[in-house]
Amino acid sequence: MVKGLSFRKDCSECGRTFLTPNRQARLCPRCSERVAEKIKQKQKALQQQEKKAPPSTKTSRPTPPAGLSLTDNLRAQVLKEYEVYREEKNLVRRQVHALIAKKLKIKKLLVAQALQAVGNLALPEGTEQEIIRRYQGYVMSLERPARGRRKTIAGEMGVPFRAVVLAVRKWNRQPPHLKELTREQRFFIEKNHWRNLENGKSLREGVEEIAQKIACPLLQIFRYLDFIHEGQDRLANVPDVTPDQKEAILAGYAEYLSGSAPPDLFLHTLLAEKAGVNHKQVHKVLLHYRLEKQ
Repeated sequence: MVKGLSFRKDCSECGRTFLTPNRQARLCPRCSERVAEKIKQKQKALQQQEKKAPPSTKTSRPTPPAGLSLTDNLRAQVLKEYEVYREEKNLVRRQVHALIAKKLKIKKLLVAQALQAVGNLALPEGTEQEIIRRYQGYVMSLERPARGRRKTIAGEMGVPFRAVVLAVRKWNRQPPHLKELTREQRFFIEKNHWRNLENGKSLREGVEEIAQKIACPLLQIFRYLDFIHEGQDRLANVPDVTPDQKEAILAGYAEYLSGSAPPDLFLHTLLAEKAGVNHKQVHKVLLHYRLEKQ
């Protein structure tokens, strides 16, 4: 029996799909090692440059060249690059600034300006709780606004998007966690969720019934159902399957749900082999099917 929950992620470097117990992971194991080695080499190079460079006599902070300013687009690029180094404990902030500046070919001062608010987004009392309340409402209704949940909440509440991201990330780290569900429990939840909908029960009624049967918190079940319904925005470039392949995938899924226990192979692996497609194509077919039935 497979213990814990593995998340299917797309590597931000090479695009490969990989399984990981860390929902925040952005790099596959291969690229993670490569990025770590690059960081190590760049850190050494920076240290060597600092040893060779003459001591600075400037007392005032440099200003960006004329005509060069921090646009919203550039700020977004800097924040995106910063995510790669957020959990890197071996680099001090100025080294991260240098690496990002080199990657984007901009001045380090602009990087510092873009990141000056990171980690310092103080919110009025009760605002974070309201963000979480709204986001949890989306999870428990499986609703996904066209603009995205976080952007919608930020716009409606008039708070920085980054503040919403951090509040939701903090909430996601709180129990009950998905990884605490066994593979058998996840199978039971998915199987009975569709059965309850077919029997005319509302989403809430069905989840409450499942929770009673497996003695599981309601929120944990909602989180799992929300998890298997997410990812549509990342599938636009995934090739469509043929009608025959789609039929094979959906037939295999129906067979999976009719079983009394999960098979030895993971669902996506099983269906990919059955239809002769890859994991992303299986996920695309299943996700569209789930969203249509919901």
